[in-house]
Amino acid sequence: MSIILVTDLHLRDPEGSTDAADHTARIGAYLDQAAEAFPDAVCCVLAGDLADAGEVAAYGWLKRKLDTLPLPSIPMLGNHDDRDAFHRVFHPGDSSGGFIQSTQEFGGFRLVFLDTHEPGTDSGLLCNARLDWLDRRLAEGGDVCLFMHHPPCDIGDPILDPLKLSNSDDLATLLQRHGNVRQVFFGHVHRTMILTWNGIPCASLGSLGAEAGTRLPGHGPVLGLLTPDHEGLALTVRPLP
Repeated sequence: MSIILVTDLHLRDPEGSTDAADHTARIGAYLDQAAEAFPDAVCCVLAGDLADAGEVAAYGWLKRKLDTLPLPSIPMLGNHDDRDAFHRVFHPGDSSGGFIQSTQEFGGFRLVFLDTHEPGTDSGLLCNARLDWLDRRLAEGGDVCLFMHHPPCDIGDPILDPLKLSNSDDLATLLQRHGNVRQVFFGHVHRTMILTWNGIPCASLGSLGAEAGTRLPGHGPVLGLLTPDHEGLALTVRPLP
């Protein structure tokens, strides 16, 4: 039993240019490879920056591609996305006041998927409505793993650190009050890394889209495979051929 994790696809309208068409074709091939390689996966989580410029056509391509996979998907929003355009294509319902937030049970843990997209800025935000929604989910109890596009803390990069979740102190206060969040997974930074924030293990994954077609040593597209253990979700990083 596992979950496939990818992030930062940065798709563009494949009809817009040859480069965009080639890029979407590579992403499609990667998703097919992942589904074929891990037939026991229960879902595929796409942790934001699905589209590079929030184009409806890019979301349309992604929706059609995900519908061909033999497992459900959980697409999330990042700073490059457009919430209205996403709604027009994916019709996600309104369980979180129009924000793209949801939960899923997996391996004895509750997975909580957060929407940190804030129009007009590359940094993330969890407004009062989103924090209230998370507050209610955490109050339901159980061990929780959070998924979000933006990192909740600095990663040691002077360019990216100002673009993290802008109100991470508010999130930290909420998590400390409940005390049941075991891990945080994020994207945005286009690199695989592991760190600790306020005693909570955090992990990010390299970008699937920004690295598509790259064959430099130490670079290239990767996917993550999440499997449950007694302490949380183990992340295995798999390079894609």
